[in-house]
Amino acid sequence: MAEEFLSQKGIEYDVYDVSKDRKAVKEMLKISNGARSVPVISICNEVVIGFDRDRVEQALNCLDQSPDI
Repeated sequence: MAEEFLSQKGIEYDVYDVSKDRKAVKEMLKISNGARSVPVISICNEVVIGFDRDRVEQALNCLDQSPDI
């Protein structure tokens, strides 16, 4: 769902498979304050745990304001 949503918006993103990549698990736990739910979506300074369309949409607003990100 999250990947489809971001693709439809034309947003480039990276996918990390935390079921196979221990380094990705450590990074996910770090940025999510220990949350183990997926997806963990980091946009600008906002971290969204789970797919919350409204929160992701709101976080994407920073991309419009910060073209260098």
